[in-house]
Amino acid sequence: MPHYNLEEATEAIKPIMKDYYRVPEKSKGPIPFHLWGHLSKSFQQDHFVADQGDIVFYEKDPEFAANLKASQKKASA
Repeated sequence: MPHYNLEEATEAIKPIMKDYYRVPEKSKGPIPFHLWGHLSKSFQQDHFVADQGDIVFYEKDPEFAANLKASQKKASA
């Protein structure tokens, strides 16, 4: 979804979601520090989108995690 439709889409989904809609945490300044934990988790877990099937999503690549750990060990040695 294009970012410029986000506010309109959010308002449209609120009545459908009702009690399940959660208001996101607001940034306390110009830099959204509160999102860094989520971004870090995404970098560690979500690596690629497989181009197979009708529904696609981010998936974890176990080889990526193993290679990353190995390169970190080499760097610290």
